[in-house]
Amino acid sequence: MIPLVPARLAFDPGGAPYSEAYGDVYHSVDGGPEQARHVFLAGNGLPARWREQPSFTVVETGFGLGLNFLVTYAAFLADERAPRRMHYVSVEKHPFSRRDLVTALARHLELSPLADELLAAWPLPLPGFHRLHLARGRVTLTLLFGDAEALLAQLDARADAFYLDGFAPEKNPEMWSPEIAKELGRLAAPGATFATWTVASAVRAALAGAGFSVEKRAGFGRKREMLAGSFPGRPEHAAAPDRRVAVVGAGIAGTSCAERLAARGWEVTLIERHAAPGREASGNPAGLLRPALHREDTAIARLSRAALGYAMRHLAALADEGVVLPWRRSGVLRLARDAQQAERFVEIARANAFPEDFARCVDTAEAARIAGRAVRGPGWWLPSSGWTSPAALCAAQIDRTGIRRVFQGEAVRLAASGANWRIEGAGGVLAEAPHVVLANAVDANALLPGASLPLTPVRGQVSFAPSGKTLQVPVSGDGFVAPTADGFVLGATFQLDDPEREPRAADHAANLARAESLLPGFTEGLLAARLAGRVAFRAATPDRLPIYGELPGYPGVRAALGLGANGLLWAPLCAELLASHMEGEPLSLERDLGEAIGPGRFAPQKRR
Repeated sequence: MIPLVPARLAFDPGGAPYSEAYGDVYHSVDGGPEQARHVFLAGNGLPARWREQPSFTVVETGFGLGLNFLVTYAAFLADERAPRRMHYVSVEKHPFSRRDLVTALARHLELSPLADELLAAWPLPLPGFHRLHLARGRVTLTLLFGDAEALLAQLDARADAFYLDGFAPEKNPEMWSPEIAKELGRLAAPGATFATWTVASAVRAALAGAGFSVEKRAGFGRKREMLAGSFPGRPEHAAAPDRRVAVVGAGIAGTSCAERLAARGWEVTLIERHAAPGREASGNPAGLLRPALHREDTAIARLSRAALGYAMRHLAALADEGVVLPWRRSGVLRLARDAQQAERFVEIARANAFPEDFARCVDTAEAARIAGRAVRGPGWWLPSSGWTSPAALCAAQIDRTGIRRVFQGEAVRLAASGANWRIEGAGGVLAEAPHVVLANAVDANALLPGASLPLTPVRGQVSFAPSGKTLQVPVSGDGFVAPTADGFVLGATFQLDDPEREPRAADHAANLARAESLLPGFTEGLLAARLAGRVAFRAATPDRLPIYGELPGYPGVRAALGLGANGLLWAPLCAELLASHMEGEPLSLERDLGEAIGPGRFAPQKRR
């Protein structure tokens, strides 16, 4: 991971926010919100232009203090004729800390309610894509933290308007390069517009070379002129997709997809063989949300980093909507197995320079202080991690209008039926729709004759321990100990080629041994023969990454599979990716990460 260098808030002698690194102000001394309205909204013909479309996408170069976003957000909410949804994508190489943003935005009282909402969701300074949902989902902000050229090349989107707002070209020429202009041309929808405060000749040439028409207009404040222009073509009004979808499986993968699609107005039929959601691998009373930390910035590390922030914001949003759900951003301790692994943790921390609010190494004494009891040794402290109940989350996610439940009906056959897919059960047709999401783990292969997705069932047994033990935060390592409403859950076994569905005393003993290794003395008085527990089967893939996306040869059929032991962490963000793709929206992950988890890497062969 290439660590970000956060911006440091400073002010010039006139009181304007100022970057000491670039030697330039963040906005005009004549007023940041006023500049945003004149240059970026009016320069792009807004709000009038967004009234012509069902949704609208803005791409910005240079988020800075977020004033352009907040002014646009306010105008969007105030416009009774605004579209149903707005996407705002902004790249920022040096994001501010939340503390500095609080200070800077406090100067703009008229934007305070929206600024407070932004600040509550503000992500940690970690590289990559960060997706935030605001205004109960009507506004989606996707922040791209890192180098603009590299990240814009990873963005899949169709922009209706561009806000070009980097520092002055002579101060930051990379932001105005021909290469970035070409990426803007690639992202531009027909008829897309742009606006910027600078009229530098190199900027005009780069934009013209990328296919934009360019003209000078009256500038703002002390700037006599600004630039605006458009991309060739007329705005497209694509027909809305047939928003009927059947989701097979009501575990964390299926309910996450159902929730994300229903939030966009899709008519969802959720098919589940049990009488309630979350009865199989997602049925444990507690599970951890924590990232994978690798020395190299692997696909797993990048996906888990983005997924953790998204999952935590998702849980917070459900709570804000009044959903009663057991969860906490409690932090999680991950203890090293031995001295060698502890040294490995230190090497990973040194190589990545993680923000301390994300991950930091702690010695044995500090780990014990955090846990509130003796621990086996040093490890990671993950302050932004936490826990929730997977089963409760599954139930909460489908408590939305637009989700039709077909429970106690097992899907046994998937068949093409004209433009639709028909899902059949033993007693007849369960659902018919043009879109299908298979979220039924290893059983998906039974519905895909001729296909063979490499999904391996892995038996996992957890054990339930009564309350009365002292533990302040969840602890993980070779196993884990996490709180529940009435005690703790200990786990978990990882057993291949083992079909036994009933809990075994020997596996309870193994879970107790894991817990005792992590927390000496924790299992005193606990007997394996007297413990209750449960068994579930996770679906794992050879590369340990999930499978999300449209299945080659099965048009309209998508996978939400192979989450392994990371379903609670990965499912919300991967569902958002799938829903964004189905809706034709900007995608929530970098292009190469989307390809890394796509089913095309396994290419099941079947023709409709």
